[in-house]
Amino acid sequence: MVFNAAQDLANTGSLSRKMVPEEMLLTLQQEVCALEKKRKELLARLEETNTSLVEVQTLLTRKTSQAHTVQNLLAPVSRLPDEVLLAVFEEAVRSQEQGQITRTEIAISYTSHHWRQVTVNAPRLWNSLCIRAEVPVAMLQIYLSRSSNIPLTIEFRERETAWPGADKRSMAHLGSALDAIWPSVPRWRRIVVLHRSYPYFTHVFRELRKAAPLKMLQSISMRSPGVCGPCPLLLGDSAPALESLEVEDMPLPPPVTQTFDAARYSVAGLTTLRLRVHGMGVGSSHAATDPSAFRALIGSAPMLSTLEIYGQPINFGQERVDEEDVLPLEIPRLRTLVLRPGTQHPRDLRHFISVIKAPTLRQFELVYPDNAPPGQDVSDLLFDPFPLARFPCVETVRLHNAVHADTVATFMNAFPVAARITFGSPDAGCLFENQTSSKTHSPWTSSHIQHLTVISPLHNTLLQMYEWLLSVASQGHRLPTITLEGPIRGIDSLEFLTQSSKLASCTEVRLRGIDRSTSG
Repeated sequence: MVFNAAQDLANTGSLSRKMVPEEMLLTLQQEVCALEKKRKELLARLEETNTSLVEVQTLLTRKTSQAHTVQNLLAPVSRLPDEVLLAVFEEAVRSQEQGQITRTEIAISYTSHHWRQVTVNAPRLWNSLCIRAEVPVAMLQIYLSRSSNIPLTIEFRERETAWPGADKRSMAHLGSALDAIWPSVPRWRRIVVLHRSYPYFTHVFRELRKAAPLKMLQSISMRSPGVCGPCPLLLGDSAPALESLEVEDMPLPPPVTQTFDAARYSVAGLTTLRLRVHGMGVGSSHAATDPSAFRALIGSAPMLSTLEIYGQPINFGQERVDEEDVLPLEIPRLRTLVLRPGTQHPRDLRHFISVIKAPTLRQFELVYPDNAPPGQDVSDLLFDPFPLARFPCVETVRLHNAVHADTVATFMNAFPVAARITFGSPDAGCLFENQTSSKTHSPWTSSHIQHLTVISPLHNTLLQMYEWLLSVASQGHRLPTITLEGPIRGIDSLEFLTQSSKLASCTEVRLRGIDRSTSG
């Protein structure tokens, strides 16, 4: 009512001061005082409410953290000692997918306060540095700090996804990353370079040659699909302790001279060489190594003891044409030779076996793909000349899809002292079918056989193995330990249990990679 009166007063501008009642002013002043008091009360209540809200929020955060802590303490994993927990973390980090952006050790360190304390103070979880455009230099510095003083693995990788200008950014990032990690060079034990850009490759190794000697470096792995040039190698004494070299989808560098001076490259102490090329038609591809380069590298690595060849990384084309003039490939200290051609009919395998001289060889592996028919026969080349075995000292043999029905005896005679033998399913089928149908004495029924492994055996093969064991036992020979390795076809799973039990009644039988629930 007063408001209405005041509004009427405001609308009547022609009224004079003498016409305004004094009680109206008094009423307005009283209302203003009441509203001001009410506002102060509300402000005080609001401040009290805000204070209470902050207290409740703080208490909620603390209680939530306590609840999570108690929940974690009740979990079975929290009962593990820190040493066991660390062993689990190390296995998780070791088995994570190589090159993934989200690192397992980082994820573990963010899980809980306790786990963070365990991981941050475990240098072995931080000994692998990945240099790629997505990884900030600050993160590399964290890894260097947490890895303490233990040996390091340094990985140079390209971006997860390619995009225009990615190579330039990778090169720019490489410079700042190298500046950050140079102080750790004395700790580098392994270098891995996986990149499609050949300029990136050459730049990495050019910078490495400028660095202090990599005295602890033992292993180098390189892979670069699409690279149009040879893999770069460290020079001179840059890596005096280098033991292992792995080159994938890249040719070896050509020899500097015909003798490939051992002082030219850091391979004098090399013990393991692994060459790998993907695909079948690689004889004339950019990744195939010239035989002169391969021979030169072999000749400059007098300590080489392990040679693994996957695919067809060496093009022996011209040597195959001039076989009569080809010199032997002598590797005097070679003890392990692994051949996995990746195709049933490799171009140069027979030539390679015919020229290699490895008098101290102890392990021989020839693995063809599972495709039918069996791979190229090389059994006749395992003698030099027949009946003298080319590799008479071999103790461990692995053959997969390499044995033909008519070459069983030849393979057996080629490795007369083999003690540990592994067969693929087709090879085992040929062998034991031949053994059970033949009454002739076989050198592989002798007592020197200690362990026999069969991969994915069929139930017919297991039955033949049982009959073979009975025959060997009847001749008074010691029976070998049998390992049956999966996978096992579902259609054979029930029969597998029966036949493996029969084998176990004769000798010790071990199962590897077999889901026992599907086997009975």
